[in-house]
Amino acid sequence: MRESLLGKHRRVQPVINITSLIDVMFLLLIFFMVTSTFLERPGLKLDLPQAESAETVQREKIEISVTREGDVFLDGMIVTFAELEERLGDAVQKDNQTSVVLRADENAKYGRIIAVMDITRRCGFKKVVAFTKTPEQRRRDD
Repeated sequence: MRESLLGKHRRVQPVINITSLIDVMFLLLIFFMVTSTFLERPGLKLDLPQAESAETVQREKIEISVTREGDVFLDGMIVTFAELEERLGDAVQKDNQTSVVLRADENAKYGRIIAVMDITRRCGFKKVVAFTKTPEQRRRDD
């Protein structure tokens, strides 16, 4: 009789509750979607040169870009050399410790880049940083 009672019991299947796992995955997905929108990417297409000693710098900065065609942009807006000098002169009066980040296409004319650097020095900025790609970024883009 005992055997018949044990034989009639069905074996209980183990159940894994994945509801909390799904909740965590959705939270992670939302977190990465929200934080990825904070990446700063300018609208200009530049092919930056590679530098082995490149570092990432996060400070208050003024960004100057020189395109392959020789156009000069100050914080994303196209400017002439006269406008660049005027705006940098105004900015240096507010804070001369601000870094100037120079982003120049690797195929831009060297003379244009030197002229921009000369204007920044003449305006009184002491920190001019050239923006480059690390070897990992170069491989990723190629």
